[in-house]
Amino acid sequence: MLASNSRFNFYEVLELNTNSAQHEITTAYERARATYSGENPAIYTIFSEQEARELLTLIEEAYSILGNKTLRNIYDQRLLGNNKSNPEDLTYESILSASRLIFNEAKGENKKIVYVRDEAFEKEIAEQTQWTGVFLKKVREYKKYPIERLSDVIKVNPFYIKAIELEEPTNLPAPVFVRGYVMQISKELGLDAKTVADSYMKRFNK
Repeated sequence: MLASNSRFNFYEVLELNTNSAQHEITTAYERARATYSGENPAIYTIFSEQEARELLTLIEEAYSILGNKTLRNIYDQRLLGNNKSNPEDLTYESILSASRLIFNEAKGENKKIVYVRDEAFEKEIAEQTQWTGVFLKKVREYKKYPIERLSDVIKVNPFYIKAIELEEPTNLPAPVFVRGYVMQISKELGLDAKTVADSYMKRFNK
């Protein structure tokens, strides 16, 4: 397993130098994913199944950050800047949050989207136990949140957001990515991200 002090150094996770080109990041990700995938039985002679899953999650997070030029720039500023960042500032969630803040400030969109509350539907949302793509779409549209703006804020391709709402697994990446996307969508819509993601992924993994 990676040492605790290097688990948030995404360059080390992908075995890259900090000056690696973007195409090298993609190549390193594909290599690392193939190495630690459950499809490679040799990995279980070195790591337990849980350790391999944790490594694969780190690999996916590392690529999500380094494979996106905007997110990589934020990450590099924190990792390589003169002021040494705390590990908490280098996490996947922290970089995404910083990106959303910068985007909103640049667009002057710090204000929440205004929508008319429907108490009956609010009650339905609160009592919802089966989170489907259709219901996620219903909530997004109720809260007047266009897919394009949601995509810009959470840095998820609108193609994937639509595929999540339509529940089209063939148009979506690995489950670990899908879960992350669903959690980001849920947080932005003011929902309980873990509850929504757990419910959605039960259907997705069937």
